[in-house]
Amino acid sequence: MKRSAFLCSLAALAIAPLATAEVLSVAHPEVSFPADKTVVWTPLFQAAWDRLNTEIGGAPVKVEPPNDLMTKLDTFQWRAEEVMPVDRWKVWSGLASAGFVKTTNQEAAAMTGEAAGPFSGFDEAAEVPGRVMVLALLDRDLNYTKGLYRGSTAPLEFQGKDGKASPVKFFGVRAALSGEFGDVVRILAREGNSHALQIAAAGEESLVLYLPAGAETFAEAGRKVVNWREGGLKGESGSESDPRLHKNDDLRIPYLNLAVRTDFKPLLAGDRSYTDNPTTWSIVRAEQKVDFQMTEKGAKVQATTELGADPLGAPPKAPPVVPRKFYFDRPFFVFMWRDGAAWPYFGAWVGDTAAMEAWK
Repeated sequence: MKRSAFLCSLAALAIAPLATAEVLSVAHPEVSFPADKTVVWTPLFQAAWDRLNTEIGGAPVKVEPPNDLMTKLDTFQWRAEEVMPVDRWKVWSGLASAGFVKTTNQEAAAMTGEAAGPFSGFDEAAEVPGRVMVLALLDRDLNYTKGLYRGSTAPLEFQGKDGKASPVKFFGVRAALSGEFGDVVRILAREGNSHALQIAAAGEESLVLYLPAGAETFAEAGRKVVNWREGGLKGESGSESDPRLHKNDDLRIPYLNLAVRTDFKPLLAGDRSYTDNPTTWSIVRAEQKVDFQMTEKGAKVQATTELGADPLGAPPKAPPVVPRKFYFDRPFFVFMWRDGAAWPYFGAWVGDTAAMEAWK
């Protein structure tokens, strides 16, 4: 039988050199990962996968041998246009050729404002007749409605899963200045040694930070965040359950700067068959590239995907104010999220100091 192959990669903005420690990626939010590592997930990979299925003939009717990850990707339910940032992402698809890649890179460069596009060149030596390519780009620079402050007098001691504490650079706000961020920082949840909050950004978006009590997947964390954003804390101003950051609260967040390149191909083995397409398809390339930065001013992410298939305000006054600490000094999640969306368009689990800046 004539065979096809499937290609997927995520290219990214070169913000900084790769961290010396290993950073990992997952292709689907239900996938478990080691809690002592820094891990990223973005549904841009899902958007490219969905387009690939559309190009070939819809969801496959058979995968042989069965592949759990491909099943998760084939059955994922979401509304990309509601999740992804408006006008800051795009998916291209067509027959693989040097011309297709060149045209896509030109359009991608126009989106990012860079001199050249992020997608890899077309390898004519490996050309396969009928190969389908899907290329996707995510490029978002999120600015808080009000910038926070750089910590300058002492480090944040980040404690990893191994119990070791590492001094790292951080930003945040504390003491009387915290009361000025009541309309910027919303406390979503606070229970025991776990807390979650969001920082308002332009364009009806937010940066969400969630420090869980134990290990969770991106999907588990995401479902909690959705519920908290719809409900959340409802206490009086200045109280323990005040949903606004208030005077004498102490917020400390480590700077993040990461770049990760991942090959998902070994996880996506299996022949894919479609109802309206007589050809069997198989994965020949599945790469992801993501760069992410988080500072006191905002967060920035850029990622690209290449898929292909071969045939084969101040809070009101209230008595008394309860000082609270919101330290992200243990492993935590960070999300970039559109208001009202069911999923974030970028997520990272910060399980170690791979993306942090050492205190000097």
